[in-house]
Amino acid sequence: MPSTIRKGSTGSDVSLCQTCLNDHGYPCSVDGIFGSGTETQVKAFQSANGLVADGVVGTNTWNALLNVDDVVELPSADEILEHAHSLGYISWDTIERLWLFGIRSPNRNANAFDDYLGCIWVDEYGIRQVVYWPGTTDPGTYWLLNPSRSEGCAILVPGQYLDTWKIDLHGGKYEALCQRAGEVSVYRDNTKDNKLDMDPSTIMTGYFGINIHAATQIEGGMSTKVDKWSAGCQVHATDAGFDQMMELAYMQRDMGLQTFSYTLMDQWW
Repeated sequence: MPSTIRKGSTGSDVSLCQTCLNDHGYPCSVDGIFGSGTETQVKAFQSANGLVADGVVGTNTWNALLNVDDVVELPSADEILEHAHSLGYISWDTIERLWLFGIRSPNRNANAFDDYLGCIWVDEYGIRQVVYWPGTTDPGTYWLLNPSRSEGCAILVPGQYLDTWKIDLHGGKYEALCQRAGEVSVYRDNTKDNKLDMDPSTIMTGYFGINIHAATQIEGGMSTKVDKWSAGCQVHATDAGFDQMMELAYMQRDMGLQTFSYTLMDQWW
Protein backbone atom coordinates (compact mmCIF):
# COMPACT_ATOMS: atom_id res chain seq x y z
CA MET A 1 0.00 0.00 0.00
CA PRO A 2 1.42 3.44 -0.90
CA SER A 3 2.11 5.92 1.89
CA THR A 4 -0.37 8.47 3.24
CA ILE A 5 -0.01 11.69 1.25
CA ARG A 6 -1.52 15.14 1.49
CA LYS A 7 -1.00 18.68 0.21
CA GLY A 8 2.72 19.40 0.26
CA SER A 9 3.73 15.77 -0.37
CA THR A 10 5.97 14.95 -3.33
CA GLY A 11 7.30 11.85 -5.02
CA SER A 12 6.24 8.67 -6.78
CA ASP A 13 3.22 8.01 -4.54
CA VAL A 14 1.86 11.43 -5.47
CA SER A 15 2.40 10.65 -9.17
CA LEU A 16 0.55 7.34 -8.72
CA CYS A 17 -2.32 9.15 -6.99
CA GLN A 18 -2.50 11.71 -9.81
CA THR A 19 -2.46 8.97 -12.46
CA CYS A 20 -5.29 7.15 -10.67
CA LEU A 21 -7.30 10.35 -10.39
CA ASN A 22 -6.98 10.86 -14.15
CA ASP A 23 -8.04 7.25 -14.78
CA HIS A 24 -11.15 7.82 -12.66
CA GLY A 25 -12.05 10.98 -14.59
CA TYR A 26 -10.63 13.60 -12.20
CA PRO A 27 -8.03 15.38 -14.35
CA CYS A 28 -4.89 16.74 -12.72
CA SER A 29 -1.23 17.15 -13.60
CA VAL A 30 0.94 14.05 -13.15
CA ASP A 31 3.96 15.89 -11.75
CA GLY A 32 4.57 14.25 -8.35
CA ILE A 33 3.67 17.46 -6.53
CA PHE A 34 0.58 17.42 -4.28
CA GLY A 35 -0.63 21.00 -4.75
CA SER A 36 -3.98 22.75 -4.60
CA GLY A 37 -5.17 21.26 -7.91
CA THR A 38 -4.50 17.70 -6.80
CA GLU A 39 -6.10 18.36 -3.42
CA THR A 40 -9.25 19.68 -5.11
CA GLN A 41 -9.49 16.54 -7.24
CA VAL A 42 -8.83 14.21 -4.29
CA LYS A 43 -11.65 15.87 -2.33
CA ALA A 44 -14.00 15.57 -5.31
CA PHE A 45 -13.10 11.88 -5.70
CA GLN A 46 -13.55 11.25 -1.98
CA SER A 47 -16.94 12.95 -1.92
CA ALA A 48 -18.15 10.96 -4.93
CA ASN A 49 -17.06 7.69 -3.33
CA GLY A 50 -18.57 8.17 0.12
CA LEU A 51 -15.26 8.97 1.80
CA VAL A 52 -14.35 11.78 4.17
CA ALA A 53 -13.48 14.62 1.80
CA ASP A 54 -10.44 15.85 3.73
CA GLY A 55 -7.94 15.80 0.85
CA VAL A 56 -5.73 13.26 2.67
CA VAL A 57 -4.97 10.08 0.70
CA GLY A 58 -4.84 7.34 3.31
CA THR A 59 -5.76 3.65 3.32
CA ASN A 60 -9.46 4.05 2.44
CA THR A 61 -8.81 6.53 -0.36
CA TRP A 62 -5.97 4.44 -1.77
CA ASN A 63 -8.23 1.37 -1.77
CA ALA A 64 -10.81 3.30 -3.78
CA LEU A 65 -8.25 4.81 -6.16
CA LEU A 66 -6.54 1.48 -6.87
CA ASN A 67 -9.77 -0.49 -7.32
CA VAL A 68 -9.54 -0.37 -11.12
CA ASP A 69 -8.10 -2.86 -13.58
CA ASP A 70 -6.89 -0.34 -16.12
CA VAL A 71 -4.59 2.00 -14.20
CA VAL A 72 -1.87 2.83 -16.69
CA GLU A 73 1.71 3.65 -15.79
CA LEU A 74 2.62 6.50 -18.09
CA PRO A 75 5.76 6.16 -20.22
CA SER A 76 9.04 7.51 -18.87
CA ALA A 77 10.98 10.27 -20.62
CA ASP A 78 13.25 7.67 -22.26
CA GLU A 79 10.26 5.61 -23.43
CA ILE A 80 8.59 8.67 -24.93
CA LEU A 81 11.74 9.67 -26.81
CA GLU A 82 12.35 6.10 -27.97
CA HIS A 83 8.88 6.06 -29.52
CA ALA A 84 9.40 9.52 -31.01
CA HIS A 85 12.66 8.36 -32.61
CA SER A 86 10.84 5.34 -34.09
CA LEU A 87 8.56 7.83 -35.85
CA GLY A 88 11.52 9.74 -37.25
CA TYR A 89 11.38 12.67 -34.83
CA ILE A 90 14.44 14.21 -33.23
CA SER A 91 15.22 15.05 -29.61
CA TRP A 92 17.91 16.95 -27.79
CA ASP A 93 19.67 16.85 -24.43
CA THR A 94 20.51 20.51 -23.94
CA ILE A 95 19.61 22.02 -20.60
CA GLU A 96 18.09 25.15 -22.12
CA ARG A 97 15.66 23.56 -24.60
CA LEU A 98 12.28 22.02 -23.74
CA TRP A 99 10.84 18.98 -25.54
CA LEU A 100 7.12 19.74 -25.43
CA PHE A 101 4.75 16.99 -26.51
CA GLY A 102 1.12 15.99 -26.85
CA ILE A 103 -0.30 12.46 -26.80
CA ARG A 104 -3.70 12.05 -28.45
CA SER A 105 -6.19 9.55 -27.05
CA PRO A 106 -7.71 7.02 -29.47
CA ASN A 107 -11.16 8.31 -28.47
CA ARG A 108 -12.70 10.06 -31.48
CA ASN A 109 -15.66 11.54 -29.61
CA ALA A 110 -15.07 15.25 -29.15
CA ASN A 111 -15.31 17.48 -26.08
CA ALA A 112 -13.28 15.55 -23.50
CA PHE A 113 -9.98 16.51 -21.90
CA ASP A 114 -8.75 12.96 -22.47
CA ASP A 115 -5.33 13.64 -24.00
CA TYR A 116 -1.98 14.38 -22.40
CA LEU A 117 0.20 17.42 -22.82
CA GLY A 118 3.68 17.23 -21.40
CA CYS A 119 7.30 18.28 -21.35
CA ILE A 120 10.71 16.61 -21.15
CA TRP A 121 13.69 18.68 -20.12
CA VAL A 122 17.18 18.22 -18.73
CA ASP A 123 17.71 19.61 -15.25
CA GLU A 124 20.83 21.31 -13.90
CA TYR A 125 22.27 17.92 -12.95
CA GLY A 126 21.95 16.59 -16.49
CA ILE A 127 19.00 14.32 -15.63
CA ARG A 128 15.97 14.03 -17.91
CA GLN A 129 12.71 15.03 -16.28
CA VAL A 130 9.18 14.49 -17.59
CA VAL A 131 5.82 15.86 -16.55
CA TYR A 132 2.33 15.14 -17.88
CA TRP A 133 -0.64 17.50 -17.82
CA PRO A 134 -4.29 16.72 -18.63
CA GLY A 135 -5.50 18.48 -21.73
CA THR A 136 -6.90 18.18 -25.23
CA THR A 137 -5.20 18.08 -28.62
CA ASP A 138 -8.58 18.31 -30.36
CA PRO A 139 -11.24 20.96 -30.96
CA GLY A 140 -14.40 21.05 -28.87
CA THR A 141 -17.90 20.25 -30.06
CA TYR A 142 -18.87 23.91 -30.43
CA TRP A 143 -16.32 24.62 -33.16
CA LEU A 144 -16.89 21.26 -34.85
CA LEU A 145 -20.56 22.18 -35.21
CA ASN A 146 -19.83 25.84 -35.99
CA PRO A 147 -16.50 25.98 -37.85
CA SER A 148 -15.04 29.45 -38.30
CA ARG A 149 -13.76 28.57 -41.78
CA SER A 150 -15.68 27.14 -44.71
CA GLU A 151 -13.19 24.28 -45.03
CA GLY A 152 -14.11 23.02 -41.56
CA CYS A 153 -12.69 22.95 -38.06
CA ALA A 154 -8.94 22.46 -37.58
CA ILE A 155 -7.48 19.32 -35.97
CA LEU A 156 -3.69 19.35 -35.61
CA VAL A 157 -2.00 16.58 -37.58
CA PRO A 158 0.40 14.42 -35.53
CA GLY A 159 3.97 15.45 -36.25
CA GLN A 160 6.97 17.35 -35.01
CA TYR A 161 6.81 21.10 -35.37
CA LEU A 162 10.19 22.70 -34.74
CA ASP A 163 10.63 26.29 -33.53
CA THR A 164 7.00 27.16 -34.29
CA TRP A 165 5.71 28.77 -31.07
CA LYS A 166 6.66 31.91 -29.18
CA ILE A 167 5.51 33.41 -25.89
CA ASP A 168 2.85 35.95 -26.81
CA LEU A 169 -0.64 37.02 -25.81
CA HIS A 170 -3.32 34.42 -26.49
CA GLY A 171 -6.42 36.25 -27.66
CA GLY A 172 -4.79 39.47 -26.46
CA LYS A 173 -5.42 38.40 -22.85
CA TYR A 174 -2.59 36.40 -21.27
CA GLU A 175 0.77 34.96 -22.19
CA ALA A 176 0.77 31.47 -23.69
CA LEU A 177 2.66 29.63 -26.40
CA CYS A 178 1.34 31.06 -29.65
CA GLN A 179 1.90 29.92 -33.23
CA ARG A 180 3.97 32.85 -34.43
CA ALA A 181 7.15 31.37 -35.89
CA GLY A 182 6.21 28.54 -38.22
CA GLU A 183 3.54 26.60 -40.06
CA VAL A 184 1.58 23.58 -38.87
CA SER A 185 -0.57 21.03 -40.67
CA VAL A 186 -4.23 20.50 -39.79
CA TYR A 187 -7.05 18.24 -40.88
CA ARG A 188 -10.24 20.11 -41.82
CA ASP A 189 -13.34 18.49 -40.30
CA ASN A 190 -16.45 19.82 -42.03
CA THR A 191 -19.00 17.12 -41.11
CA LYS A 192 -20.51 19.30 -38.35
CA ASP A 193 -20.90 16.59 -35.74
CA ASN A 194 -19.12 15.64 -32.53
CA LYS A 195 -16.90 13.03 -34.17
CA LEU A 196 -13.25 13.88 -34.84
CA ASP A 197 -12.69 13.16 -38.54
CA MET A 198 -9.05 13.02 -39.58
CA ASP A 199 -9.21 12.63 -43.34
CA PRO A 200 -5.73 12.97 -44.91
CA SER A 201 -7.28 14.41 -48.07
CA THR A 202 -8.33 17.52 -46.10
CA ILE A 203 -4.88 18.44 -44.73
CA MET A 204 -3.85 22.08 -45.01
CA THR A 205 -0.56 23.68 -43.94
CA GLY A 206 -0.13 27.24 -42.76
CA TYR A 207 -0.57 29.70 -39.91
CA PHE A 208 -3.85 28.87 -38.18
CA GLY A 209 -3.40 30.23 -34.66
CA ILE A 210 -2.87 26.78 -33.12
CA ASN A 211 -1.81 27.99 -29.69
CA ILE A 212 -0.96 26.07 -26.52
CA HIS A 213 -3.05 27.72 -23.83
CA ALA A 214 -5.34 27.21 -20.82
CA ALA A 215 -9.03 26.42 -20.41
CA THR A 216 -9.04 28.08 -16.99
CA GLN A 217 -6.88 30.52 -15.09
CA ILE A 218 -8.73 30.14 -11.80
CA GLU A 219 -6.23 29.04 -9.15
CA GLY A 220 -6.64 25.31 -8.62
CA GLY A 221 -9.27 25.28 -11.37
CA MET A 222 -9.98 22.67 -14.01
CA SER A 223 -12.25 22.30 -17.02
CA THR A 224 -14.02 19.03 -17.81
CA LYS A 225 -15.53 19.87 -21.21
CA VAL A 226 -13.66 21.40 -24.13
CA ASP A 227 -16.65 23.25 -25.65
CA LYS A 228 -15.39 26.62 -26.98
CA TRP A 229 -11.92 26.35 -25.39
CA SER A 230 -10.39 24.83 -28.51
CA ALA A 231 -10.98 25.40 -32.19
CA GLY A 232 -7.86 23.31 -32.86
CA CYS A 233 -5.54 24.59 -30.15
CA GLN A 234 -3.68 22.39 -27.67
CA VAL A 235 -5.37 23.24 -24.38
CA HIS A 236 -4.60 22.54 -20.72
CA ALA A 237 -7.50 21.34 -18.58
CA THR A 238 -5.98 22.67 -15.35
CA ASP A 239 -4.63 26.01 -14.26
CA ALA A 240 -1.80 24.24 -12.42
CA GLY A 241 -0.66 22.38 -15.52
CA PHE A 242 -0.67 25.49 -17.68
CA ASP A 243 1.21 27.49 -15.04
CA GLN A 244 3.89 24.83 -14.78
CA MET A 245 4.31 24.76 -18.55
CA MET A 246 4.72 28.52 -18.64
CA GLU A 247 7.26 28.44 -15.79
CA LEU A 248 9.31 26.02 -17.88
CA ALA A 249 8.81 28.19 -20.97
CA TYR A 250 10.06 31.27 -19.12
CA MET A 251 13.07 29.24 -17.98
CA GLN A 252 13.89 28.40 -21.60
CA ARG A 253 13.41 32.01 -22.69
CA ASP A 254 15.65 33.25 -19.88
CA MET A 255 18.41 30.97 -21.23
CA GLY A 256 18.18 32.66 -24.62
CA LEU A 257 15.89 30.48 -26.74
CA GLN A 258 12.84 32.35 -27.95
CA THR A 259 11.02 29.70 -30.01
CA PHE A 260 9.42 26.45 -28.87
CA SER A 261 8.97 23.09 -30.56
CA TYR A 262 6.11 20.65 -30.06
CA THR A 263 5.67 17.01 -31.01
CA LEU A 264 2.17 15.51 -31.27
CA MET A 265 1.85 11.71 -31.25
CA ASP A 266 -1.04 9.28 -31.12
CA GLN A 267 -1.21 7.19 -27.95
CA TRP A 268 0.79 3.99 -28.51
CA TRP A 269 0.35 2.02 -25.27
